[in-house]
Amino acid sequence: MKRVLIFLSVFLCFVAISGGLKVYPSKEGANTKEVLLEVEGMTCKMCPVTIKTALKRIDGVVDARVSFKDKKAWVWYREDKVGVEEIVRAIESAGDYKAIPVSGKEGMKNE
Repeated sequence: MKRVLIFLSVFLCFVAISGGLKVYPSKEGANTKEVLLEVEGMTCKMCPVTIKTALKRIDGVVDARVSFKDKKAWVWYREDKVGVEEIVRAIESAGDYKAIPVSGKEGMKNE
């Protein structure tokens, strides 16, 4: 019993220090759209990290997944805050990339 109390105390301390539990927004919701983009110019496995970081800085981007292997980016965004053109510009300004929108929701896949 004493071990359980110690474990719970340590766990609660870590939660308090880390700022609590994070709540992530749903990808499915009002005004949430999905777009699939082909991304040309990715040359290393850090490129997806760079692109995802640029996308997550945009107000209105809910989530993004970028695949070096597939050379694609899946982006979930709030259409009332951001458009596909701004998403494309963010990718292309993050490096020597060219982003081409392929399709909306019907072209999406879950990873």
